[in-house]
Amino acid sequence: MRNNYCGLPLPSNYNFDTELVSNVIFDLNFGKAADIDGLAAEHILHSHPILSIILAKLFQLILKCRYNNNNNKFYSPERNI
Repeated sequence: MRNNYCGLPLPSNYNFDTELVSNVIFDLNFGKAADIDGLAAEHILHSHPILSIILAKLFQLILKCRYNNNNNKFYSPERNI
């Protein structure tokens, strides 16, 4: 057994596809203030269509690698917050 084994492979229902990311982008609330980096929802909406593909691949890679930023505020099964 490997010491760094994380569990079973990622189930197929945890899948970020381009259509899902595009739908979420279109459902963003517009007219709000930009974040700390100066990025607003309008920037993402009016960006190149390939951004949805890149974001879907990035989110899928984050899930596959089981990456979790320790500074986030969200629940992680590996950490008991």
